[in-house]
Amino acid sequence: MELKICRVETTNVRIPLKDPKSFSTKHITYRDYTVFKILTEDGIVGWSYVWGLPVVKTFIDSYTDLIIGESAYATNKIWKKIFQQIDRWDRSGIGMRALSGIDMALWDVIGKAANMPVYQLMGAAREEIEAYHSGGYYPASCSNKKELFDYLEREMGTAYDKGFRSFKMKIGAATPAIDIERVAMVRKLIGPDCKLMLDANCGYDPDVIIPMAHKLEEYDLSWIEEPVAVDDLPNCALVAEKTTIPIALGENHFGRWQFREIIAHKAGRIIQADPTVMGGFTEYQKLAGVCATNGLKLAPHCFHDISIQMGLAIPEVMIMEYMDLDGDVINVQAIIENPVPAVNGKLRAPEGPGHGLILNEEAVQKYKFT
Repeated sequence: MELKICRVETTNVRIPLKDPKSFSTKHITYRDYTVFKILTEDGIVGWSYVWGLPVVKTFIDSYTDLIIGESAYATNKIWKKIFQQIDRWDRSGIGMRALSGIDMALWDVIGKAANMPVYQLMGAAREEIEAYHSGGYYPASCSNKKELFDYLEREMGTAYDKGFRSFKMKIGAATPAIDIERVAMVRKLIGPDCKLMLDANCGYDPDVIIPMAHKLEEYDLSWIEEPVAVDDLPNCALVAEKTTIPIALGENHFGRWQFREIIAHKAGRIIQADPTVMGGFTEYQKLAGVCATNGLKLAPHCFHDISIQMGLAIPEVMIMEYMDLDGDVINVQAIIENPVPAVNGKLRAPEGPGHGLILNEEAVQKYKFT
């Protein structure tokens, strides 16, 4: 089967949150996604999605002529063709999200042609993997400390009852004293044998997070995520040096070269690269090789429904982040007919070839945004 590409389609959707949320640096009321479709002359259609500004669509629509006529098998060739056209304008952010969407849709086509899931095509390191419940935000509906604590206790308790034994919560949108109290409450709630991680969302200066981390060490944390400004790798390395808590980062980094800088600075030991952000499945495989060589672990950021393919394919992936519609933060599942559920805190790939996800066309039209 030749799999010659004949058309590329993109659609923007905007999905509102039911209860707007805050974290250390932002307040969010909706999420924007771009949906990609790649159609081949053989009749196979691959699709994917990325999270990002609506301009992602505008960006990739300018370069579809580089894709039409190519074989969908040529993932490395297409990746390089697009990157070499955009590298003078955007080597990160919008450009890499656009490239990620194209790449993952290509792999969906390839998997469908082979009648195999992507993770099996890439080596199938396992059939299921642990997930952690990711939440602990600061909802707009919580107007005082008691409501904020009650919300957090209710959310984490519900996740525990569903079978999760690993949890992540936000810090940074309250005072250090209140956030330390929040962490203490969750640790007591889930007990000593569960994993607990914190996400600072780049919200601190080193002189605040370092003494705060010293006070948090007693709560046996698996990591602190993005403690300082996203590109401040020297100060991230300083935080890593000054605490026993491992540092995780990478969800806002793009391409193998930025991750090389993370490793060179010793800024963190848990790499949270997101396939929907950093260059797609093709680039994620390259990064996995770098991490394996350097003895680092991967923990993909977000979007477990599609990233599960990497979680099952690559041995260096240690755990998956889990966020579904009930959490009302990452809500892309609203346009997926068969979202991937966690069962007793574990994830398996959806049935079917490619990435296995089925696009809900009616929902796409409902949330379409231009």
